[in-house]
Amino acid sequence: MPFEPLLVFDSGIGSISIIKELRKEIPNENILYFADKANFPYGNKSHKELVMIIENTINYLKRYNPKLIIIASNTPSIQVLDEIKEKVHIPLLGVIPPLKEAIRITKKNHIGIMATESVINSKELSRQIQKDIPQNIFVNRYNASPLISLIENGDFIKKRDKVKSYIHRLLNDLGDIDVITLSSTHLPFIKDQLSEAYPFVKFIDPAKIVAKNVKHLLQEKKIIKKQKQGRMRILVSHGLDEFQELLGLLGIKEKAEEVFWSV
Repeated sequence: MPFEPLLVFDSGIGSISIIKELRKEIPNENILYFADKANFPYGNKSHKELVMIIENTINYLKRYNPKLIIIASNTPSIQVLDEIKEKVHIPLLGVIPPLKEAIRITKKNHIGIMATESVINSKELSRQIQKDIPQNIFVNRYNASPLISLIENGDFIKKRDKVKSYIHRLLNDLGDIDVITLSSTHLPFIKDQLSEAYPFVKFIDPAKIVAKNVKHLLQEKKIIKKQKQGRMRILVSHGLDEFQELLGLLGIKEKAEEVFWSV
């Protein structure tokens, strides 16, 4: 029987926050998870570099015959997804800041966006804000790249005090902000610490939204798998031993395989 997985990838462990929700929403689907550690972080890459990385990653992973591809990273999803879609003949989904959800929830008309440096400074995010956010709602942007690096190396488990310090340094006094979007798939791993530090703020994890969108697309295309528990295969492009240790800390028992290729 063919594996025909959902291909989920980003530059590290961010995909796991999406995969966790996919397994709840569509447990019968097989998943191929590719952690592109060799290109971590996506958040400091130029537009040209991102296009090259994402396009080459997809071309390399086509050999596994995925029936749907999920770019589980806000950075390429916001900056290059539309461009990549024109070149890929497999259904392709990304992850974008859930701004409409944020404006639905806010009672103070003041929201925040936590994301990588390149997303925060991107013209694409500015366009999305202009399109989705009414003028009476204020928006603050927070460069979470330093936090994302701490999450990727496992410090969010091993050095919680260090992460706590970075959180307070980054967000400082939020004023009347009552909603913040976690616009990096790494950030849900520290949602508990964020909520502890700022209990009056609702932190939105878009993973549930993505999982529901994936299910809807599979149903629409009549390619949803309805029988047998799904399996997961994990590939990593660099640092297998350290990555396997981190997977273990996250409770993931599958063994990763290291693949060697270059953009």
